[in-house]
Amino acid sequence: METLEICGIEIEIERKKIKNLHMYIHPPYGNVTVSAPLKMSDETITKFVASKIDWIEKHQSKFQKQKSRVCHYLNGEEINIWGKRFTLTIIHSETKSFIVSGNDALLLIDENSTFEQREMIVNNWYKEQLEPVMLEIAEKWEEIMGVKASSYVIRNMRTRWGSCNTSTKKICINLQLAKKSPELLEYVVIHELCHLLEGSHNEVFKSYMDMYLPNWRSLRKRLNEKAIGTF
Repeated sequence: METLEICGIEIEIERKKIKNLHMYIHPPYGNVTVSAPLKMSDETITKFVASKIDWIEKHQSKFQKQKSRVCHYLNGEEINIWGKRFTLTIIHSETKSFIVSGNDALLLIDENSTFEQREMIVNNWYKEQLEPVMLEIAEKWEEIMGVKASSYVIRNMRTRWGSCNTSTKKICINLQLAKKSPELLEYVVIHELCHLLEGSHNEVFKSYMDMYLPNWRSLRKRLNEKAIGTF
């Protein structure tokens, strides 16, 4: 994915087989992505984004204000796992930090850890929860679809729920999907596997999605409902 700096803002550009340009601002950081037609020039994209700079700054400001509500991994805060909320209880210990999940709480056992250390602990725990479910879903749908990815990698991505390198057949899945309900993870896995059959988001790709997951559009809407899009 290419990037352009426009009016001091870094914009990620994804070129697709589409007719119109679409722009999105993503929480929680307010980063901006643009989906543009394959042959649209950088100059045209720059003019469009520059004309919407007030709109961008307005919504980025909203996300900036919301940052104070982003989890700081403090006692009593809530974190999500598989679409459910759990209360975070901090217990200080001289032993190694780890997480124990219960029916209504998550316990972070630490040694007076910093925010960065707690974030790493939680993210490592998310990965431990996500990986086996992801692989189980992948194995199921690879057999159904008659495709095979070379590998699956979990990454903490800001703007994409998943990606597929059609040359290497390597699929990347966003760590943040551990916070979502399992059917949304399944949607992303199927989406990326469909790219092994069709690399772009054209009508052929959509026909595969319709075949294997008829309700994929409603799942996509649920997954992206917090992203602000325009035009």
